[in-house]
Amino acid sequence: MLFERTFSALEAMGNPRLQLPIFYESPISLRFEIGPEEYSTRDPRYLRLAQWRAAFLYAKAAPFDTLLWVLYRTPLEETEIPELLSRFQEITRLPLPAEVLEQETTDSDGDPLIRVFFFWDLNQTPLKADNLLTEITRTDYRGFRELSSAVFFFRTDTPFLLHLYDDRGMDLVAADKEVLRPFYEDCHNWLLDYDLPRMNKIFANPKDTEPF
Repeated sequence: MLFERTFSALEAMGNPRLQLPIFYESPISLRFEIGPEEYSTRDPRYLRLAQWRAAFLYAKAAPFDTLLWVLYRTPLEETEIPELLSRFQEITRLPLPAEVLEQETTDSDGDPLIRVFFFWDLNQTPLKADNLLTEITRTDYRGFRELSSAVFFFRTDTPFLLHLYDDRGMDLVAADKEVLRPFYEDCHNWLLDYDLPRMNKIFANPKDTEPF
């Protein structure tokens, strides 16, 4: 059931196979710069502000009904899936996933790859997301690397996706651009400059937008 409703929402958002990068593969999307460019990544303030921005955008977007973690494995990977799942549970304080699905595929070089989809029903098991968001921003800083670009928060009734991929950025996706417009207008100054022309084209607005 979780698989069906999640991928139905993805189809409505124009990315039925959950292709990465989410921003470029989804017709109606926003890309936020989470790590503040005014600080070096070695400055302690950098991660603190990145974590604050991630938490702010998450709170503005909540509530979510589905959490998806995608684990990528190759035949050469030594760490067993149960061990990795246990670590994910320690971070999130969640029980075992409600649904698990394995998909055989290949990587960009044609080598075998398995994608394991872990689903949690957040209507049944509420999530305190702060620790998970913090750990995602720390994946490049000796953190749990299997969180990088692999955690997806969904609202499936009104299709909406939040994807924090690491300390650098977060993508928001919806089936209806009006769902994303408050983020575009209220947090405009956090939008990634490089992709701003694409976002401005999607969310063209005759009104002046006040920076956050």
